[in-house]
Amino acid sequence: MSKKRKKQQDWEDWEDAPTADEIPMGNGDAFQVHLSDYVIPEKVAAFRAAFSPAPEGMDDTSEYVEVFDDARLRSYFKAYVCGLGDPLKLYVEDLKLAGFRMQVSVTGKPCIFVIRKG
Repeated sequence: MSKKRKKQQDWEDWEDAPTADEIPMGNGDAFQVHLSDYVIPEKVAAFRAAFSPAPEGMDDTSEYVEVFDDARLRSYFKAYVCGLGDPLKLYVEDLKLAGFRMQVSVTGKPCIFVIRKG
């Protein structure tokens, strides 16, 4: 069998492969993807290890405070809107449970104020 034929055979096999919706799970349910599948808990743990919530009353005018606005949070967590929704919502919920809170910066943008540890 020539290489060309082998590649075409692989393509045909791939083309006939079942989709994720067609793969049965052990209990007979179809494979389902959830928004929480896009959240990586280790990223939240890394954020918590590197930063602590800024104390009450400190804002983005303080020299020790770092600001994580929507764009910076998305970049840090690689949390971009997908067909299932917005995974950033779940990251922010996890951060809220760890004591990080959304506030409004002097520019009027919602953000999280943090202090770098170490």
